[in-house]
Amino acid sequence: MALSLVKNAQDRLSTDHFGRPMRGVEEVGSTNERAAQWAAKGAPEGATVLTEYQTTGRGRHGREWTAEKGRNLLFSVVLRPGLSPDRFGLLTVAAGVAVAEAVEAVVSPHSALLKWPNDVLLEDRKTCGILLESSLAPPDADAVVVLGVGLNVNQSDFPASLADTATSLRLAAGRPVPRPPLLAQLLQSLERRYEAVHTGDAASVRAAFRTRLASLGATRTLHAPGTDEALTGTVQGITETGALRLRTADGTVTEVHAGDVTSQN
Repeated sequence: MALSLVKNAQDRLSTDHFGRPMRGVEEVGSTNERAAQWAAKGAPEGATVLTEYQTTGRGRHGREWTAEKGRNLLFSVVLRPGLSPDRFGLLTVAAGVAVAEAVEAVVSPHSALLKWPNDVLLEDRKTCGILLESSLAPPDADAVVVLGVGLNVNQSDFPASLADTATSLRLAAGRPVPRPPLLAQLLQSLERRYEAVHTGDAASVRAAFRTRLASLGATRTLHAPGTDEALTGTVQGITETGALRLRTADGTVTEVHAGDVTSQN
C-alpha cells in the first residue's frame, strides 16, 4: 500500500524538490529516523520517507505518536536549509501553515487553526503533529533537518486517552478522504512555505501563522519541558524566529522558545 500511495501521489506532484525522490515502506520504527539515515548517505533536499505504520513514532519531548495502519499520512522530508539553528523554529511555523492550508481545502467550511508550536487543530482537536529534528550528516556538513508530519486522515477511532482531544479529516469532513491527492497537495504546500522562509520572505509565513494562531489574545499557561516551571500570560503572537510572545500580568513580554501551551490554570 505504501508504494502505491507514493506512486499515485508522485503522479500528481508539481514540486521542484519535495517528494523527489520519495520512498514508501509498509512499516518502520520512525520516518524521521529513516529519513535521517537516508540524509546521512546523501539524500537530496526534499527526499521524503512515507510509511503506513510507525512502531516507535514519537512527538515532541519524546512522546509516543500512535496512528492506525493504512488510514493516515505519516512522512518525513529531508531539509538542508542553510539557516542558523536559532531560526529553525521558523521551519516548524512554515510547516504548520502549509499543513493547515492543505487541510482546510479538504474540510472546508471548517477552519484549520494552529497551536504553537507544532499542532494543527480542527474544532479545537488535534489532527496533525509536526516534529522537527536536526543533525549533522555527513560529518562537517551543514545542518540537516528532518521534518516529520503525522496527519490523521481517515482514522475514525482513537484510544480513550485521546478521544476528547484528537480528530481526523474524515471526522471533520464527514466522508473518507483520498490520500494520494492530499499527500501531493501537502508536499506542494510545504515546499512553497519552506521556500518563502529559505529565500527571505519569512514575514509572510509569520503573518499567515498569526492569523491561524488559535490562542492569539487569550490567556494561556506555558509549561517548560522537563520541569515544573510554568508561565502564564496573554498570547501576543510569535517573534521573528518563531518563538511565542507572552505578556504577563506585570506587562512584561517574554519570548518562549519551547514548552507546552495549555488553558490558564
